[in-house]
Amino acid sequence: MIYWFKRHPQHLVAESSALSNDSNYKELYQVRDNLFLSHGNIIVRLDKIYRFPILIVYPEATPYILPSIYPLKENLSKEQMALLAKGSQADVHYTILPYVEFYYHLRHQNQTGSLCILEWDNLDDGSKFYGITTILKRVRDWCGALITGNFPPDSQETEFCSHFNKVDLELKFFYPETFLDENFTEGEAYGLLFKYLPKGKYYKHDRRSFFGCLIIGKNKNGIYENLDFTLPNFFFGEGITNAIELISKKDVLKRFIDSGQLLKSFWFQIGKEPNPFLTQQELITIIGEGDYDMGLKRIMPFYSQDLKLKPDHFLISIRFPNRKGVQEFQLFRVSKKNGEASGALICAPEEEAFRHLLDSYDQVFAIQCEKFTDESFHQRNSGRAERKVLKESSVNVIGVGALGSEIADALGKAGVGTVSLFDNQVMRAANSVRHLAGLDHVGALKVEAVADIINNHNPYIHLQIFGGDINSIDLNDFFIDQSISISSIADDNTEGFLNERAVISNKIVYYARALRGGKAARIFRVIPGKDACFNCLNLYRNEGKEFINIREDKDLPTLKNECNNPIRPASAADLKLISALTSRILLDELQQEAGNNNHWIWTTEPLNSLQPYQLHAHSIKPHPGCYYCNHEKKARVILPAGIEKQMQALITENPKIETGGILAGYADENGDFIITNASGPGPNATHSATKFKKDVKYCQEFLDNLFLESKKRIVYIGEWHSHPNEKNLPSGTDIKSLTEIAFQKEYLTDMPLMIILSNEGVPSCTLHPAGKRYYFAELIIT
Repeated sequence: MIYWFKRHPQHLVAESSALSNDSNYKELYQVRDNLFLSHGNIIVRLDKIYRFPILIVYPEATPYILPSIYPLKENLSKEQMALLAKGSQADVHYTILPYVEFYYHLRHQNQTGSLCILEWDNLDDGSKFYGITTILKRVRDWCGALITGNFPPDSQETEFCSHFNKVDLELKFFYPETFLDENFTEGEAYGLLFKYLPKGKYYKHDRRSFFGCLIIGKNKNGIYENLDFTLPNFFFGEGITNAIELISKKDVLKRFIDSGQLLKSFWFQIGKEPNPFLTQQELITIIGEGDYDMGLKRIMPFYSQDLKLKPDHFLISIRFPNRKGVQEFQLFRVSKKNGEASGALICAPEEEAFRHLLDSYDQVFAIQCEKFTDESFHQRNSGRAERKVLKESSVNVIGVGALGSEIADALGKAGVGTVSLFDNQVMRAANSVRHLAGLDHVGALKVEAVADIINNHNPYIHLQIFGGDINSIDLNDFFIDQSISISSIADDNTEGFLNERAVISNKIVYYARALRGGKAARIFRVIPGKDACFNCLNLYRNEGKEFINIREDKDLPTLKNECNNPIRPASAADLKLISALTSRILLDELQQEAGNNNHWIWTTEPLNSLQPYQLHAHSIKPHPGCYYCNHEKKARVILPAGIEKQMQALITENPKIETGGILAGYADENGDFIITNASGPGPNATHSATKFKKDVKYCQEFLDNLFLESKKRIVYIGEWHSHPNEKNLPSGTDIKSLTEIAFQKEYLTDMPLMIILSNEGVPSCTLHPAGKRYYFAELIIT
C-alpha cells in the first residue's frame, strides 16, 4: 500500500505544520506510522479558557476525505497514540470507543463517536480540499456550543437516529403523513410487514421493513379517535373493518403481532426535539417533558399489562417537532437488563409494581424511521419526471420480457400513476441474466414477478396484471380509457394484430425493438390518423420508401423459438440502454403534447448513413394506401336543434346518471347522415353514474314504427347517451359497443354514429366504420 502521505507529501507538510501552530488547538502528540494521527486539546476562550481533548485520524483517502475527529474523556498517553497509529482506521474506530466522550447533542456526533462538523457539496466543480485550520475552527465552535448551547447549523439530510450510539439494525419503519396529525397527543401505532430479508450472504442481520398502516390517538379532549386509514387486507378475513373492531379483538391482534405480520407501539407527543439518550429512564423523562414521574404516569396505562408478561423488549414511540418545526415520528426498542427480568411484587400498589417491572429494562435502541409520502418519495425525480402530471397517466406494458420489464420498472420509478402489465410467459432460470427479475422469481408469471419488483421500488403507483394471451382480449375491456401502450413483443404477427385493434379503437401504442443483437433499436409511435401505423410501415418497407430498413446481423441469428416465442441474442447492457431510451421518449411525451417525430432509431455502429451512438428521429405519415388509417371521405352529421334539446331535457332530469337512446335517420346523396329522430331510454332502461343500458324492446318498437311510417326510409343509424360529468369523449366501453354494432348484420349499418353529451348537454359525435379507426365527425346543428 502507498500511504496517502507518500502520495501527497505537500499536503502532509501543510497539515502537520498547521496542527502544530493552530491557535485553536494545543497539540500534544503527532504520530505517523500506518496512520497519521494527532492528539491534543481544543482551546475555547469564553469567560475562562476551556480545554476539550480530541483525537484526529486521517483516513487513507486523505485529502479527498475529511479526517475523523473524536472528542475524548481524557488525554491519551504517547504509548497509546503509538499503538493506535500502527493499526488501520477500522482498528482505531473500535479501539478508541471506550475513550470517546458521547455528548449526545443531536445531529453533530455520529454513532462511532466522531463529529459531523463539516460537509461539502457534491457538485460538478472538481475536488475540494479543506485544510485542518478550517476544520479546527468548526470543532472549536462545536466545543464552545457545549457551554453556550449555540451549535453550528445542522445537515438537512441527517436522520434523527443516526447520532444514537445504539441503533436497531434489524428494523426499519416507514410512516405516512397520517402519523403526524397534530390533533392527537398519544395512542397506538401499527406497522404492516412489507419485507423480510433473512441474514445470509449479504446481510449480517435479519431485516424487517414495516409500513405504518394505522394510528389511533387520544385527542386534546382525551377522546380516542382513529384516522380514516386503509387497514391491511388480512384484517378483513377476521371481520375487522375499522380501528374499533381492531382494538376489541385482542386475540386476533395478538396473533398477527406474534406472527410478525404486524408491529405495534404506543406513542407519545412531546413538545420539542430531544437530544440522543441511552436508557429507558432518560426516554421516560423525555416523555414526561423533563419529569420522570410524569413520564411514568403517562406510559403506565399503556404498558402495565404488557410488562407483566415480561417480554424481552418493548417498543415505544415519540412524536415531536424538529428544529425546523416539522413533526417527526421516532420508534425505539427498550431491552431488558442482561436479558433478565425482576420478580413481580406481591400486593404492591399499582404504580410501585409498574416501576419495579420497568426497572428490568435499561438500554434503548433507536429504530430507523423515515417519513414516507408521495411528495418525499418522488422528490428526486423533480424536473425530469413531474409526478403531478404522471400520476394521472396510465400506461399498458405489453410484453414484460427482458426489454419490457425494464421499461415498466423505469415508468414505475418515474411515478406513472397506473401501470398495467400484459404477458403470458413464465420466468425461467436463464431469463435472469437479461430480465429485471432474478432467480428468486423463477416459476412465477413474468407479470407477477415484475409487478412485485415495481411495487418494491414504488408502492405509490397502481399496478394491474394480466397473464393471458394479448391476442385473446378486447383492448377496450382491458386498456384504461385514454391510456397509452408500449409493446416490446417484437413478433410481427402479434404486433400486427395489436396494431389493427388499436387503430380501430383509436388507441396510442409505442413499439420498441432490439435489433442486430441489441446493437441497434427501433422505437416508433402510432397515434391513429397522425402517425404511420404498423401496417403503414410494412407498406413503406415493401415500396422502399420512408422506412429505414435495419438488416439483421447474420452472425447473431435467432437462438431458438419457444412455442412461437423467438429468442434473440442481446445482453442486459444492450437492453437496458434501449429500454432507457424508450422510457425517456415515452415519459417526455406523457408530460407534454406528442411531438412531430414518431420514429426513432439508435445504433452502436454505422448503418445506412446513421451515425453510431446518436438517436436518429424522424416523422412518417400514414401511408395513403393503408386500409386501417384512411377514410375515403369523412361524413358529416346533421342534427336538428329540436332533437338536441330533446336529449338535453332528458339529461336535465337527473344529470348525475347516464341516460340515452337510439338515433334514427338516413344517409343523403353526399354520404352525410341526417338524424330525424332520437328515442328516450325506455321504461325498463338501466341508469347509473357509470352505466347506461337502453330498454331494447322499447327502442326496437320505436324504430319499427318510424321505419313503417317513413316507408322504409328512416332506419337505425346510431346511439346517443350522456356522461354524468363534463366529459363527452367516448370511453372504451362506448367504442367497443359501436365497433360490435358495425360488424353485426342485424343493425343494417357498417358505420354507426354515436353522440355523447356531457352533463351540461354539450354534444360530440363519432363515426365507427367497420374495420377502420373511428373518427370525430363534424356535427352540424340545424
